Amino acid sequence: MKKLDWFIVKKFLGTYIFMIGVVMSISIIFDVSEKLKDFINPENNLTFYKIITEYYPYFFIHYANLFSSLIIFLSVLWFTSFMAQRLEIVAILSNGVSFWRFSRPYIIASSFLLVISILMNHYVAPYANKNRLVFENQFTKYNINFKDVHLEVSEGTIVSYRQFIGNTTTVRRLWVENWKENENGQWELESDMQVERAEGDSVLYNWKLRNTFIRKIGKINDELITRKLIDTVLSFNISDLGQRSEITYAMTTPELIKYRAKEENKGNSIAHIDISRHERTAYPFAAYILTVIGISVASRKSREGVGKNLVIGLCCGLVYVFFMKMTTVAAVNIGWNTILAVWFPNIFFSIVAIFLFYKRIIY
Repeated sequence: MKKLDWFIVKKFLGTYIFMIGVVMSISIIFDVSEKLKDFINPENNLTFYKIITEYYPYFFIHYANLFSSLIIFLSVLWFTSFMAQRLEIVAILSNGVSFWRFSRPYIIASSFLLVISILMNHYVAPYANKNRLVFENQFTKYNINFKDVHLEVSEGTIVSYRQFIGNTTTVRRLWVENWKENENGQWELESDMQVERAEGDSVLYNWKLRNTFIRKIGKINDELITRKLIDTVLSFNISDLGQRSEITYAMTTPELIKYRAKEENKGNSIAHIDISRHERTAYPFAAYILTVIGISVASRKSREGVGKNLVIGLCCGLVYVFFMKMTTVAAVNIGWNTILAVWFPNIFFSIVAIFLFYKRIIY
């Protein structure tokens, strides 16, 4: 690369690192204020060292990677606007450098960040999220309330329950049915169990069942068994009954594919899983699109100064986020194709980016 390329690449990456630091510092401050009661709760026995070593490094990795494309966009707007105001871009273009050639180092830098972001999304960030969610589940309160759920946890085992609050290990009104296929290929009820309150293990398959009613279907008479308390092992654990939607962020892509197959066999909705999987590639590619838009908008000097370009950029970023949320909600709620839902904002903004870039070249 020539001096011009190194000059712009250094400015690009330097501004990006600075922006990451600023945005994540603000995010951590807000997060601390939200979780302060949990951090100082004597029951949690949390120390300052434990918080900053076992939670916030993983928090930083997750959100820095999540907002990476938008931070790239703001970085491009920021340093390019200052270059335009100082007439540096005018001087570069006046020396016979085409706008296309001027844009090359931007593409090189965004390509470097794109590769890192893809690797982070598919493999590194899931590891960080796994540790982040373990910490949140153990020391903080999140309100995930599953109600009136029916699912097949394994072939022939149907589980229903009235309520399961995600930050506990307690299930209310649990009903387990075991079905068996007979010689004629028909499924017959072999046994069922009704439990008023069940306490499960999120890792092992150990359960404590309170006020349990068991019925075993025999050839002549049903056998009825009632017990107040049972310590037993079941064919499923508490995590099989329901997990935070963020659990998909804690899985590498190969793990996510296996999880999708498992949830599909249970009869659960898999739209949010497909969205999470496709977003891991779609979001990083947004860096290209937003970089091109940023160059096109910020490379022209404005009388209003840097502020105008930043306002335009923030508006574009908000519209992009709005499009992404709107299409993903449509995929989950009305059955839109998940690939189209995730990639539609990129397709739409690609057209906008090409138009703005072309307009900047000819003027």
